[in-house]
Formats: sequence, structure tokens, C-alpha cells
Amino acid sequence: MPSRCLSRGSSFVYIYVGPSRTEASLSVLSHPIAIILQQLNERNWTRSRKIKMVTKNFNVLLIFLGYLFSLFLAGYGAESDIYCLQTIKKLDQFNHLSCWDFENTTKGDICRFKGVECWNQVEDIVISLWLSDMGLKGQFPRCIENFTWLQTLNLSYNELSGYIPSDISTKLPYLNTLDLSNNNFYGEIPMGIANLSGLITLLLDGNQLTGQIPKELGSLPLRHFSVANNLLEGPVPVFIRNVNVSFSYANNSGLCGGILGSCDESLIGRSFWYSFIIGFVSSVTSVLVSFMCYYSPWIEFKKRRSNAIHPLRNKQNHQKDTRLEVELLPLALQEHDSKELSRLLERFIPRMSFTELCRATDYFSTDNALGIGTTGIMYKAKLPNNCFLAIKRLYDADKYKREFLLETTIPGRHRHRNIAPLLGFCVEKRERILVYKYMSNGRLSDWLHSDEGHQKIKLEWPERVHIALGIARGLSCLHKICKIVHLNLDSECILLDKNFEPKISNFGKAKFINQTVEDHVRMKLFLIDGHGVKGSVEKDVYDFGIILFELITGKRLSPMTDSSDSVNGQLMNYISNNFFIDPADFYDAIDDSIIGNGFDDKILCLLKVACDCVKASLKQRPKMADMHKTIQVMWEGYKPWFDSERKQLSRGSPDQITCISEIECIY
Repeated sequence: MPSRCLSRGSSFVYIYVGPSRTEASLSVLSHPIAIILQQLNERNWTRSRKIKMVTKNFNVLLIFLGYLFSLFLAGYGAESDIYCLQTIKKLDQFNHLSCWDFENTTKGDICRFKGVECWNQVEDIVISLWLSDMGLKGQFPRCIENFTWLQTLNLSYNELSGYIPSDISTKLPYLNTLDLSNNNFYGEIPMGIANLSGLITLLLDGNQLTGQIPKELGSLPLRHFSVANNLLEGPVPVFIRNVNVSFSYANNSGLCGGILGSCDESLIGRSFWYSFIIGFVSSVTSVLVSFMCYYSPWIEFKKRRSNAIHPLRNKQNHQKDTRLEVELLPLALQEHDSKELSRLLERFIPRMSFTELCRATDYFSTDNALGIGTTGIMYKAKLPNNCFLAIKRLYDADKYKREFLLETTIPGRHRHRNIAPLLGFCVEKRERILVYKYMSNGRLSDWLHSDEGHQKIKLEWPERVHIALGIARGLSCLHKICKIVHLNLDSECILLDKNFEPKISNFGKAKFINQTVEDHVRMKLFLIDGHGVKGSVEKDVYDFGIILFELITGKRLSPMTDSSDSVNGQLMNYISNNFFIDPADFYDAIDDSIIGNGFDDKILCLLKVACDCVKASLKQRPKMADMHKTIQVMWEGYKPWFDSERKQLSRGSPDQITCISEIECIY
């Protein structure tokens, strides 16, 4: 048995620890110290055992309470998030968010809602709300502050009004993208936005904001900043963290500083006039009267002249802001302008490294070629994080400089859910490269037309209506808001994302709609052949009608031209004129895969819309905004089917899809 020796002075006591934890034999039982030690030993062991049991039970209790608390927080968080999304859905005027179904919604379900992005598909930690052009009307939804981990908030192109929350930086501290553009917000820009230390995109244009721009915004690492089309005044901020900020101050007549001109000059002018008026009023009354009588005609003349010049000054300020359109073309005509061109284009979209793009495409290996077009070759690129990109390398920098500028600046300045967004560009010596997102569902033409060696993929009728609605929505935005006509629309340039949301691409032949003298000047400087094409909007309407015919028939009609062509014009004119006599005559032309599924009447309704779009008379063709509303009404009946039956279809693996490019415009 092991023994321990205890000493106290000269006395020694030996303790044997017996086989049992409760037993101990002492060599000298009569020794009082031994008795005391024996009692203490038994008492300490009992106490230690009790403490261990209590500690163990306490730890188990803490774990159990922590588990219950986490469940409570998760349930509370899920309920509050669901309540917030329900509140946002109530702001939807046109039922764009009708697919948000809150019946039997469980944790993680909201991550599959349209416009909602979470950290992953299991945890409902919302990091992005993309609700652009959803018809939201009302005040800023304060419940969004529940999404404390939110990084991206896009509420652009809605009808929201009121003040921008002053505490947005404390409620949403991790925001890096805030887009509230094209709404009806009023009041001042909150000073607290400057506390969003990670903010790189701030878009507040197209509102009714007043007051001054907080100078503290200049300390943010912004890359994209726009307050155009507001009622702001005072000096513009100086960006000290990033000198390559893409900024826009257009149509704010009270702003000054930076590219808008010195603020001190206006103050000096005001001081001069104030001093002049004070001195003038203090003059003798007789001199005042005679002076006014003598100079009143001249003063009236100057007033009229000032009123006439004032709009021109506004235009000059606007042209300063849009100087890129004026500068890009002359730069593109130079032989060695890659650095300067890159510097200017970086204000629209990010610049990407040519070396990294070479590595991602295995130095533009033919094995990675996805397709050959008229302006360049599309390559597949794989990033180190296993993400795929589609990279378009133009053939000739000189020959296709106009297409390159349009493909970068137009998508780069205008964002919409149905306008394909550009991810980046690269200008390296004579290289001109556009970087797109790799898309899982490819081009619309791949789904409608069978190629050699491939069987045509079945596309359900509700999906076709959904695609038609998205194209109409995108074209309506281009015509009405962006003031741009596409002029090269067909099923080849309609790209489909994973949810079959159509994206309009290929802006190489686009033009600005020539409505005002100022637009005419901008367009002429930017596009060389800047004169607007007569009936150019109607040309887009016609091309949209052709796409509708392809959606209905499944046949390739893109070789047909506008009604100016004698043969095709007569054919389309015959279709549009005779359809109303006996629609049954066109029944045989409908795609067999969509007939007999209970949608025949609806198919004929969309066929009538297509016939309206291809009428020979330009004046008889409808506006795209009207087409959008018409198809929106048709679409209402298909939403439940689309949300429940939609499935991801593809011709094969992502490597086998012919064209999987999507362009993203980042302001």
C-alpha cells in the first residue's frame, strides 16, 4: 500500500490508503492528529465528491439552458426575419413578390426567396437584399434593421419615400453596397452613412434629397458614388481613400467644388453683389431714382440674358459630369491609349488583371473556347475558388473599338434585373477583353432551336411567358429610363440565369434615343454616327415580336428583317393582318410540345401580341411599356405553377453549354 508521511515537529504519522476510497488505516490510531486527519480526509473527500457532482450537473444545466436560448434566438430571429419580409411584401404594388410564400415557412426557407441571399442555404443569415424594380411603395422598411449581417441592400427603381434612416450605420454596420437610387426619398443625406467603414458603393441618385453632401463621406473607401438628379447644394466631398471613384453629381445646380468649379468664386460674386446693394441703398434717394430710371432697360436686358444663359450653364455642368462620353471616343482613336482608357473606364466597372485572365483561361487555350462570334472569341475561365467566368476577347482593338466602348459604358451605367451585368474589363496594350459571369442555362436560342447532334430541350409554356415578361421589362427600362435602343435583339443575346430570368446582352450596336439637343450632342460625340435611327424604338419592338414568335413556334425566325425588307416584310405583314381573321390557321405553326396542356387559349393571346409588334406601320406598333403591362397580366395566372414546378434544366454539365455568359453592370 502506498503511504504518506506527515510531520509536525518531531512526531511522524504514517497513513495507509486502503483499497477503498473511504477507508484509511493509521499506524498510530490513538494519536489525536491521526484521528483529526482521518476525519478531515473523509470530510474533504465527501465535499470534493459533492462539488464534482454539483459542477457536473451545473455544466449540464448550462449546456441545456444555452441550447434552449439558442433555439429561442433562432426562432425569434427567424420569426422577425419572416415578419420583415412579410412587411416588405405588403409594399409590392404589382405582385412581383407573390412567390414569397410564408405558409409553413421554416428556418432557411427565406433564403430561397427571390431577391434574398443568405450566408448559406441552411442558416437564414441574410447578407443581401436585391429588390430593385419590385414596385415597392411606401416608407423605408425599418424592419430591415433586423438583418444585422446585411452586406448588400438594393432598393433602387421603386416608389419608396420619406427620410433615409439616420441610424442606418448602427443598425446595418456591415453594409458594403447601398443602392437607394430612383425613388422618392427626401431630406438630407444622413451623416451616419460615413460610419459605414466598409461601404464601397453608394447610389442615391434620382431622389429629392436636399442639403449638403456630408464631407465625411470622403473618408470612405468608395468606388461608386452617385447623387445625380437631386436638389443638393454646397461643396462635393474629396475622396481621400480612393482617387479612382466613379462619381456622378449631374443635375444638382447648387453643388460646387471639384470638377463642378470652385465654390469660392460664387461666394466672391455673392459678396460683391451684397456690398454693391448695401452701398447702393445708402445713396441719396434722388441719385437712386435717377440711376434706376436710367439703367432699368439695361438691367432688364441683363436679366433676360441671364435667364437665357442659366439653362446652358446647367447643361455645361451636366456635360462635365458626363465628360466620359465625350472623352472616351477620342481616346479610343489613339493608338497607345490603353492606360488612359483604363483609368476612365474604371469609373464604370472594375478593371481586371490581364495576367490573371490568361491563367484562368490557360492562356486562351483553344480547349477553353466556348464559341466564336463576329467580334471575338468567348472563352471559359476557371478561378482558383472554382468559380467560372466567360471571357470575350475581341479580335481587333481598332476595328471593334465602338463595340467595346458600348459594351462597357452602357451596361456599366445602367443596372436592371433583365439587363445582363458586366463584371469587369481589361485593356492591355492592344488587348480588349470583357469579363462575364458564367451562366448555367445559357442562351434562349439553345432552348428553342435544336442544333446538330442535340435534341431540342422542352421549355414549358409558363417558363416561356416568364421569359417574355422579363425581356419586355428590360426593353421598357432601356427605352423609358436609360433612353437607349438595342437595335440587335434576338434569341441569341437573351441569356438565362439559374431561375430562367432573362438577361439582355450584346449592346455593340446600341444607340441613344435622340430626344433633346443635349442628348444629340452627347450621342454625336460618343458614337460617331450619333444621329438617331428613324423608328429605332420600333425596331426593338419588332425584334421583340420575332422573339415572341420563336417562343411560340420553337422555330428560328431571326433571319427575318424589319418590314423594310420586301419579302420578309410582306410575310410578317401577312401574318399580322390575317391572324385576326382566323387564328386557327396558325395553329399548326405552334410548337407541339406546348399544345394540349391547357394553355392553348393563352398561347393565341401571346401570338396576338407578337402580331401587334411586327406590324408594317411603325406608328401601329405598341410601346414596350404597354407590352410589359400586357404580358404582366398574362403572367399572373402562371406564378403558382412556375414557383412550384420550376426545375433547373440544362443540356449537360456547365462545360458543355455553348454560351453561358452574363454581363453585370456595376455603377
